[in-house]
This record gives sequence, C-alpha cells and structure tokens, in this order.
Amino acid sequence: MTKKILKRLKRRRRFYAWIGLCGVLAAIGGIGVGIRAGRSLERLTIADEAVKLGAAIDSLEAKINHLHVERVVADIIDCESGGRHDELWGDGGKSYGVAQFNEETFHRFAAKAGMPHLEWKDRDDQITLLRWAVANGFGRSWSCYGKAVKG
Repeated sequence: MTKKILKRLKRRRRFYAWIGLCGVLAAIGGIGVGIRAGRSLERLTIADEAVKLGAAIDSLEAKINHLHVERVVADIIDCESGGRHDELWGDGGKSYGVAQFNEETFHRFAAKAGMPHLEWKDRDDQITLLRWAVANGFGRSWSCYGKAVKG
C-alpha cells in the first residue's frame, strides 16, 4: 500500500510540478507580452510627448519670430521718424508718417498684403503695413532695415 501511495504522490508531484511549470511559463509569457505591451505603450507615450514637444517648439518659434518682427518694426520706426507721425514728411516730401512710407509703396504693399482699405496717412495703418512688410521679406524697402536687423 505504501508503494501505491508513493506512486500516486510522485504522479501528483509531477502533475503539480507540470502545472506549476506551465504557470511559470505562462507568467513569463505574460510578462513578456506585458513587457512588449509596456514597450509599445512606452513608445506610444514617447511619440505623443514628441508630438507635443514639437508643437511647443513650433509655438515658441512663432513667438520668437513675432517678437523679432516687433523689435525690427520698433527699430525702423525709431530710426525713420523717432515715433512721430503727424505732418512728418521725409525724402524731399515723398514719404510720410511714422514709417515714412512713400504713397505709391504704401498702396502697392497694401494690395499685396490683401489690405487695400488701409490709409496712407493713418499712423496705425502704417504700423500694420510695416509689420506685414517686415514679416514678409519687404523690410529692405527701408534704409533703416539693416541697422534694425542687427539691433
């Protein structure tokens, strides 16, 4: 009887060992899947963060560009008119105002900018159009541009 019991115990041990081994292998497999899934999730998270970071960088670059344009505009205005506008004529009476626009140049730029409603002798309109001109590569139209860009 003891031999029978010992055989059963050995079989059960083998069975339980086999079950245990299967459990361990399943757990390892699950961990592997979990690790792979974790890595995929990690990659996805990193990709999401990279997209967010890229958007933040783009936003900062746009702000930097905007601030650069504003600084150049301010420097051009300071150089051209000292910030004065009314009855300020330059270039032998050809240019007027805070940005010292020539009337023909003003209307040509206003048309290119899609802002034909702007008025040549209006201070705010001159500043608006000067901003557009600097931002769109027409800053060289002002003799003070080179000095303004160098700061």
